[in-house]
Amino acid sequence: MKSSLIKATAIMAITPAIAHAQSSVTLYGLIDTGIGYVNNLKGGSVVQATSGRLSGSRWGVKGSEDLGNGLSAVFTLENGFKPTDGTLGQGGREFGRSAFVGLAKTGIGTLTFGRQYEPLADLVAQFSGPGFWLPSTHIGDNDNLNQTFRISNAVKFRSDPIAGLTVDGMYAFSNQAAGSNGEGFANNRAWSIAANYVNGPLSFGGGYLLLDHPNSKTNTSGAVGGGSSTTGDDYSSAYLYNLDGGVARQQVAAAGVNYKVGSALLGAAFSHSELNYNDGATRKFNNYEANVRYLVTPAMTILGIYTFTDGRANGLPGETAETLKPKWHQFTLGVDYALSKRTDLYLSGVYQLAAGDASIKSGSTFTKVAAIAAAGGGSTTNRQVAVFSGIRTRF
Repeated sequence: MKSSLIKATAIMAITPAIAHAQSSVTLYGLIDTGIGYVNNLKGGSVVQATSGRLSGSRWGVKGSEDLGNGLSAVFTLENGFKPTDGTLGQGGREFGRSAFVGLAKTGIGTLTFGRQYEPLADLVAQFSGPGFWLPSTHIGDNDNLNQTFRISNAVKFRSDPIAGLTVDGMYAFSNQAAGSNGEGFANNRAWSIAANYVNGPLSFGGGYLLLDHPNSKTNTSGAVGGGSSTTGDDYSSAYLYNLDGGVARQQVAAAGVNYKVGSALLGAAFSHSELNYNDGATRKFNNYEANVRYLVTPAMTILGIYTFTDGRANGLPGETAETLKPKWHQFTLGVDYALSKRTDLYLSGVYQLAAGDASIKSGSTFTKVAAIAAAGGGSTTNRQVAVFSGIRTRF
């Protein structure tokens, strides 16, 4: 009896503390898994279990503490994982999607420090298919609107909306001393700025991102990824001519617009990505996109996305110095059906056609290929078709 009384007293004593913590801290997550089909993946068709084809699976903890006078301390820790096998995403990081802390002031904005999404992901990606429907990701995610990588060592300020306008700016440190390893202070750093404006049915935004030596092998603890998967590399410099390394600089400019008409949301987006390599080679991509989302019923949304990617490639080792001009046409159709506020089913089909000089090299032969980002690899012809189905649930 005495023991039970002591236990009851202890529980009553700690209950207020637990309730207080829960009022300011939220545990949340999303799980996305399903089945996919690709008609030509490196020469053969495949049916496979899929993970995160519409949204990356995650769990996280976020919270805030009221410091008075409209000032709050905020934090987020978000882990990415693959439900098909339980492994970590984002190069094996424990909190690879987000890990930051900062201060928020009502009416001014939020200043945060840590691993974060860059401003294009915050304010521009939602106008483009990769930002709201991942199977439509532009070739190789060359503009990062699918958020293939996040930014480490980042200091970011995001304003509160003022008359519909929101501004977001970020600088990410290389954490390397000036003069060391050749590039010094700029060796794997990044900065970005973006803005977004909302006025009734109309919204639009644009921004710019610069990465210096983002996959540096001499500084794998800088702003982006690293030079090896053993050090948590999650950077991809775009699928084109087997060249995925030695990037000296990547620049991305993107803009988009949405307009709501009844149950339809019409959108258009443009992005330009330019990669300069250490050996002098360059890769450029212009992505032109039109998209539409239509709410058929409160539970069902259908959508269509078309993207034309116009590329330029200079500098192929051992080849002529002429400029090659790869092109890709990509069509995406999708339907999403909500079973509840937390759970939905989705189905998406993607068709990609490679044109112009959209090729990869095998020996001395160039083969024209298509490469849907979510397919898991390129085709052996200039066409590729993929179908993804799945279920998402949130908590």
